[in-house]
Amino acid sequence: MFEISKAYGIVNKALDYRSLRQDLIASNIANTSTPFYRPQDLHFETYLTKEANKIFKNESSKVLPLAQTDSKHLEPIDYHSNRPSIFYRDGHLARNDGNSVDIDVETSEMGKNGVMYNALINASKKHKGIFSYAMESSKNI
Repeated sequence: MFEISKAYGIVNKALDYRSLRQDLIASNIANTSTPFYRPQDLHFETYLTKEANKIFKNESSKVLPLAQTDSKHLEPIDYHSNRPSIFYRDGHLARNDGNSVDIDVETSEMGKNGVMYNALINASKKHKGIFSYAMESSKNI
């Protein structure tokens, strides 16, 4: 598939993660009355920042690379950098039933996530429109 620009893949991945985060928040709201339920969230911003730095060659990694003294040595695999991490959002007081879902926090997070998702969609459409216009304009020359 033809990739419009380097940032296109990051935008698509961010949309996927925003969608997954929306599902997690909806699950938290659905389990408001489930005893001992702990709300979950998704942390993906550091992963996207690392990928953007790789793509745009702004790499400022603080990871010390593993030295390979033989060509037969395997490359190290960083299992945690290839995907976002799901974590339990704590810090709120649990109710008597052990549930720590705060409906106000969840609805505000859902609203923020929805705004960011729509902003990514609009940016992607605008980005595609610019390239489409450039290609259509070049046909007339």
